[in-house]
Amino acid sequence: MTPHDVRRGLTVLVGAALLSASLAGCATVAGISDPPTGTVGGAVSGTRAQSIAAEVMDTAQKAAAAPGADGDTLRDAAYTGDALTAAKADAKLAGTLTQDQKDALALTPAAPVVLAVSNGLSYPRSMVVQTTRSKSGLPVLSLLVTPDVRTPFKIAASAPMLPATEVPAFDQVTQGAPSLGDDPAGLAVDPATLAGAYAASLAYPTAAATADQPFTDDAFGSKVKAAAKTQADQLTSGGTFTEQHAAKDVAGGLRLAGDRGALAFAVMERKDTVLNKSSGAINVSDPFKVLTGLSSVKAEATLDTLEFVVFVIPQSGQSQVVGAQEHLVAASGT
Repeated sequence: MTPHDVRRGLTVLVGAALLSASLAGCATVAGISDPPTGTVGGAVSGTRAQSIAAEVMDTAQKAAAAPGADGDTLRDAAYTGDALTAAKADAKLAGTLTQDQKDALALTPAAPVVLAVSNGLSYPRSMVVQTTRSKSGLPVLSLLVTPDVRTPFKIAASAPMLPATEVPAFDQVTQGAPSLGDDPAGLAVDPATLAGAYAASLAYPTAAATADQPFTDDAFGSKVKAAAKTQADQLTSGGTFTEQHAAKDVAGGLRLAGDRGALAFAVMERKDTVLNKSSGAINVSDPFKVLTGLSSVKAEATLDTLEFVVFVIPQSGQSQVVGAQEHLVAASGT
């Protein structure tokens, strides 16, 4: 294998972090007009929820455009947890994106739509918010959370919906929706277990065998597995490629109306590793250079990606991935 062969492999691998931007087609977020199924009441009013969502999403958009410390301050105000890690990494890599990639990520100027708010007066509280991609028209689902009365709502997870998917209706915002919580009662599978099984199914070259797969096949998983195979094929005999996925966290979610189950936001970690068996150096891509400061690698290159995956989990039967987004967050080489 020549150094060019390895470089091509790394370029494909880094490009895979934007897989979901290439998934186009129809997706549907069901309305919130179903009759209420409870009388507890939303944690915040519909008007207040809309105001919060608009403010948070506006801050996130400003953060993406703001340079330096100003951008960091805005990101800290708009995001939390793994979503903040992803947003900071995105900012570092913004200069490596093509105009087409930037256009694919842009949102319409329309106000965000609050699809659901957690019910009751206790904390933590959450809400599900929808925005829309300008170019593809795909809805983007975001989970906003607050742990206590002193902390404002922030984005904990976000992902565009996949083509030909649908989110069933929630209870009306005024009634509120039960939180996903730690108790999986009433769901076909525990969200953490589901995320773990899904992550294991994406490993390359050998995915975990699952007798009773708790999820249906989906466009995101197919794209990830196809990209991994392409990566490995390009390395030929001069190197090896492996890809491991692991469930990191269930960021949260809300129960759907009636007996429809729940919408859950999960976070997975992916590690891609290229081992060079040739005498040449690995010529790395621009994103790799930005994250590591290295212009070439002789022996091994690894890239770490956060994967945000949104599941619809029914009361019985297989769950479905309805949204997914990747963010390259770290890299290393020797």
